Amino acid sequence: MKLKEVFSIEFIDKLNRINDGANLDPDLEVNGFIDIKDILKALNFEVEFEDNMMGSGKINGNRIIIDSSENSARQRFSMAHELGHAVQNDRNANRNDDSEDYSSEDRRKEVFANTFAAQFLMPKVLVKEAINESITQNGFDRLKLTPNNIDTIVSEVSAKLGVSKIAMKYRIENLNIFIPAKEQ
Repeated sequence: MKLKEVFSIEFIDKLNRINDGANLDPDLEVNGFIDIKDILKALNFEVEFEDNMMGSGKINGNRIIIDSSENSARQRFSMAHELGHAVQNDRNANRNDDSEDYSSEDRRKEVFANTFAAQFLMPKVLVKEAINESITQNGFDRLKLTPNNIDTIVSEVSAKLGVSKIAMKYRIENLNIFIPAKEQ
């Protein structure tokens, strides 16, 4: 699958306008996984890692700084989150672990960046594709999925897409997948 089959050409063009020299190829192969590091590189961002930051990540111009002590799923989400700030033209954002210090405007920006990161790393088309693969590979009856089946699916799909299990659960809920059948 190509990037332009996951995201619209208009969205890819918007990303390419974020930084001078950005060259994200719409024909980039996406093998069931959004490679945020390669995408940031194509968008002319530098990703750096720091130990024990105050927060998970920050953006400063075209530099994205990520806490090296976080797990890889958290780091990937933080990279996408900081890209979300760049999309908002917010080039000097710090992600704090304590959101009580945020103004209402900062909260709005953080909600946007979190939503952006979730949708970017877990686009609907890839989530659905990975869910269908998991159901098929496990031999589950898609019309009679049990809570254990769903837990297995969420675990496998989150691992495939490189995100945390809890982030995947929220994304699946937001996409209205696995809605319980209405009682007759």
